[in-house]
Amino acid sequence: MQASTPPLKPLSSRTKWLIALCLCIAVLLLEFLTYHMAYRIGYDEGALHTPPVVIQKSDEKAFQTLSRFMADVFASRESLAGILDKREERLAWIRDPEVRSETAWGLTRELISRGGVEQALPTARELIEAGYADGKRQVWAPRADAVARALLAEHQYAAAYDYLKTAVDGYEKESMAAELVKALQTMSSIDQILNRNDQANGLLQRAVEASARLGSDSLAVKSRLLAAQGRLARAAGHIPESRAYFKEALVLFPREQGKTTGDLALASISMGEAMLEAGRKEEARELFLKGLTGSENASYLLNDCLNALRGLARISTEQGNYEEALAYLHQAEGAARGVLPADHAFWAGLYDQRGWVNIMRKAAPEARADFLKAVSNAAVSPMIAAQSREGLGKAWLDAGEGAKARENLRQSIQVRESNFSSDTLSLGRVYHSLGIASDMEGDREGALQAYSRAVDALLKCGDGPERKNLLVQSYLCKAYALCDGEQWQEAVDAFEAVLPLLEGEQRSENYKQLGRCYDELGMTAKADECWKESGFPRVRRSSPVRRTDGGRISSRR
Repeated sequence: MQASTPPLKPLSSRTKWLIALCLCIAVLLLEFLTYHMAYRIGYDEGALHTPPVVIQKSDEKAFQTLSRFMADVFASRESLAGILDKREERLAWIRDPEVRSETAWGLTRELISRGGVEQALPTARELIEAGYADGKRQVWAPRADAVARALLAEHQYAAAYDYLKTAVDGYEKESMAAELVKALQTMSSIDQILNRNDQANGLLQRAVEASARLGSDSLAVKSRLLAAQGRLARAAGHIPESRAYFKEALVLFPREQGKTTGDLALASISMGEAMLEAGRKEEARELFLKGLTGSENASYLLNDCLNALRGLARISTEQGNYEEALAYLHQAEGAARGVLPADHAFWAGLYDQRGWVNIMRKAAPEARADFLKAVSNAAVSPMIAAQSREGLGKAWLDAGEGAKARENLRQSIQVRESNFSSDTLSLGRVYHSLGIASDMEGDREGALQAYSRAVDALLKCGDGPERKNLLVQSYLCKAYALCDGEQWQEAVDAFEAVLPLLEGEQRSENYKQLGRCYDELGMTAKADECWKESGFPRVRRSSPVRRTDGGRISSRR
């Protein structure tokens, strides 16, 4: 029989505490060794990678976290704006300053895309200024440009202009020529919208100089910039200078273009104007339509789109399609309504052009209404003032109101002689109309004086169909006025002077009038020769039949 094992004695309290203490020491030692080993492995692994890769992975993780955070929390524009207002606190979890700045810009861009450009501006300005201070203009200049375009989409031209100036400063210092040219031309378009044409031209000249650094694209870009300068010169009444710009632009213009969007739309419209100035109307029409199709409602192209519509209206007017011209002008009016201020120079030009279309349509009341709107515009230019006063005079002539016609025609002459005295063709045309108005009022002396000045002005012009027609009519009207005053020798001089310009029936009629004048002078031999050349049977009258028909006045633009 096996002896029984005696029971174990229970552990004393002292032994129990000793065992517990040993276990604690073992656990702490194990934790320390495990942490140290993991830390070293992680450190060594991290040391195998270059810092940019580590930063990139960190950035990607941060943006992923931010994306999830935005999707979960920022459901409204206001909440996103709130995050930007307190971004130092709300983005404090991003330790890397560069990543935090990029995250703030991402939030700003998101807010702008949601229509919160006003709420995003304070943060955008601070971020851009900080980026410039850090010398990162190459990154932040395009971002300033992007903010400007967002402001332009909301027609906030003054605010957009400031951001574009910031972008231009960065582009210039970083030698970013292509971006610089685009920004300068956009600033020029804003200046035109704000009636600052001198500044607009200065910016275009800077853009022309910068375009020389564009390599193979420089000529194409320069062509559209020159065309834009031509438009400004024409608006200021500098016609020879304007034509020189357009002529040079046409030489540089590339014949083949790709898809017409954005800047190519702008180029098409600018070159359409150059084609129109050169008389190449169908090519101009095609370019205008192409530019309008490719504008994609870009607000910074508004000024150019309006010019394209007015160019199309001008082509339609010159081709006799008056209703089509009016349709284009009404379209331009609708596009500018609510965008351009009421005192903008665009309105004066639009109403002046529409007034002349209505003159061509024989719609004198509508023409007078448009011309009155043009001359009452606070920003009316001297050129538009001269044209609209002339148009009012013509409209009152058509209504048989000689006195009102004379009043407006005299104002037109005054503006022209003060500002555009070298434009002798236009001066001759207005003086001719003034002569007709004076005739209508029975003022023979006033009519004679106006016709004489018309002839003097037109003799200084270069050749052309409009000049020839006006010169013929002015000579004849002057001759008839002299006959009314029984100034036979002076009348003979006028009839003789116009003779080389006449053909066919006009020439025969002129010889008949000369024959009558020589009869009055008692110069029978001369009278016989003239009657024979005329082909009319000889008739003795006290004076030639008075004709006050001045012929058709040329269309205005």
